[in-house]
Amino acid sequence: MTASIHQIPLRDDPITRVCKEMKIITTDGRCAGHVSRCTSNQIFTIESGPPIPKEWIRRVDREVYISKRWYELVH
Repeated sequence: MTASIHQIPLRDDPITRVCKEMKIITTDGRCAGHVSRCTSNQIFTIESGPPIPKEWIRRVDREVYISKRWYELVH
């Protein structure tokens, strides 16, 4: 039996849906900043804080939701 590429489900990479100026929301509901730009593995904020790694992204819709609390980002 041979596998075809159409039979292999591909995971959607959420960072591909990140757009400039989207809000970044922490798990405790606070705004961690707004997207300035992103690369294939990091999000940079307008506020010039440390970059947010792709692994922290939980989901992307109108906003970017990350798996860290606000407190974890500032300390």
